[in-house]
Amino acid sequence: MIPLLETALAFALIMLTASLFVSAVVQVIINVGRYRSCVLIHMLRSLIHGFRTFHRDPEVVDPVTGRPAPDALSGDESCEMRFVHEVLADPVLHARSAKLVAGSDPARLALLVEYIDADDLISIAAGASVAVDAEGRERLLPGRWVSCGQGGAVETKRYATLDQFSAYVRRWFPTLEGTASQTFKQRARQLTLLVSMMVVLLFNFDGFRVLARLHENGASRAQIIAQEDTVTTTAARLGERPQRAPDELRDATLEDFRLEMQKAATVLDEANLGIGWQESWIVARFCAYRGDSAAASPTALQLARDTLFWLAGLAFSCGMLSLGAPFWVTTFSRLIQMRNEVQHRKRQESASGARPASGALALPARERAVARPS
Repeated sequence: MIPLLETALAFALIMLTASLFVSAVVQVIINVGRYRSCVLIHMLRSLIHGFRTFHRDPEVVDPVTGRPAPDALSGDESCEMRFVHEVLADPVLHARSAKLVAGSDPARLALLVEYIDADDLISIAAGASVAVDAEGRERLLPGRWVSCGQGGAVETKRYATLDQFSAYVRRWFPTLEGTASQTFKQRARQLTLLVSMMVVLLFNFDGFRVLARLHENGASRAQIIAQEDTVTTTAARLGERPQRAPDELRDATLEDFRLEMQKAATVLDEANLGIGWQESWIVARFCAYRGDSAAASPTALQLARDTLFWLAGLAFSCGMLSLGAPFWVTTFSRLIQMRNEVQHRKRQESASGARPASGALALPARERAVARPS
């Protein structure tokens, strides 16, 4: 059982190393592409559009048919995008350093915000609202937020009061936030799968061949397992932990990307598991088939079988990598606990098996001492 357990442990460590590399690449892409900010912008635009639709604004709902107006949500210069940009460009949501970098461009400032809660949104709306009575008890949202106007002219809307907006936000914001979070998770999963496919093809990562070599070669298993502390320390430093939600992604930098690429290359190269194209098993089979090597030439049927097995190994590796680093952190920890438990039981069995033997040897000696004549 120990060789099988060691094989599983070494394979989990390899997959953890590769998945850390994939995770670093995914995070660099997410940070550069501003995925969180784009999802947040879409959520806020949906919020103000829903608020206008709920109150049957003629600009978004046809008053006769009750269906969406043909020009609803048209163009990035609509009033709804002005609402989004002005909310996300509010100084409350930005540090001074961020404002200095982005200047006063609302669109650029909006991309710097990755999260906003309902209370922040209501506070910003309260600061921008205008009073329409002498006592200031009735306050309306700015007309530029709810009226795209005809010919550039905007107007205030009587339904768009601060109280109505606050009530709508408190009712529907959790739903919209959950939808946005789910959208971000789905995009992160899709991106992880895409990056996993690229990594598998780039490094020719055949999971079936890796498992076979680990099972056959005890030295390779030991060499991989020797990297246990280094890889787990790296995972902890990068913020990977068991059961991490996909929307709790860490902020990887280009330096993290470089370190992970170097770490993965070092661990996988030293193991000599045939990962990569230079020592690829399938390339050697094709060379033998063409007669470019001294190895025995396979038949066309054997080559086709080997190719299918190789493609299945690539698909297997892609699926395993797409599970993510937190999954492999959890799996590796459980395998470590299992190994320690097996070793502990073996020590107990060895110790319990040694005691009866020593007692059996001592008993005849005592009997001889009693039986010896004085």
